[in-house]
Amino acid sequence: MFISFEGIEGSGKSTQIELLESSLRDLGHHVKKLREPGTTLLGERIREIFLEETDEIIDPITEAFLLYASRKHLDQNMLRKNLDKGCIVIADRYADATLAYQCYGKGLNIDFIDYIHKESKLLTPDLTFYMDISAKKSKERISGREMDRMEVEPLEFFEKVREGYLEIAEKSPDRVVCLDANKGIEELESEIFNKTIEKLNAALE
Repeated sequence: MFISFEGIEGSGKSTQIELLESSLRDLGHHVKKLREPGTTLLGERIREIFLEETDEIIDPITEAFLLYASRKHLDQNMLRKNLDKGCIVIADRYADATLAYQCYGKGLNIDFIDYIHKESKLLTPDLTFYMDISAKKSKERISGREMDRMEVEPLEFFEKVREGYLEIAEKSPDRVVCLDANKGIEELESEIFNKTIEKLNAALE
């Protein structure tokens, strides 16, 4: 089973990923955690390049090519191999992030990204948890830390990204679970765990 977590900065993805991983391991499941871009040697180098602050202009198309280079490499070297071994794979971001950030946020053509995704022959998550918070709340939560190139984008950008995520969730209700990330950690943990077990049981029927 392939699970992804999505959300703008400060939404609490990392915390919930750790909690779900721990709960699934306690039940005896083999779990592999990935981050995107990243995880592989190539992916981590792309991540450094992608997030590094620079005075150079980086076009959204350039960003998309970097992300899909990392994503294809991850798919080929980690994702499919772990799924084939029966692992539950949990990814911190996947293809929805490119649609939300580069397309909805920066105006890149959605059909163009859909074409790259299709031609790359990539998997689609079985279940995606979208952690929803406002752009204003996102900025408040990350204000006390050193920010990378994407995190310093203006409030208006994150408002567009959030709108994109909500539209993606609306279009894929069977896959994307939209969660109110303003709720407490334990309440969210319970919702995520229950939905995951429900999906796992359905897959076994």
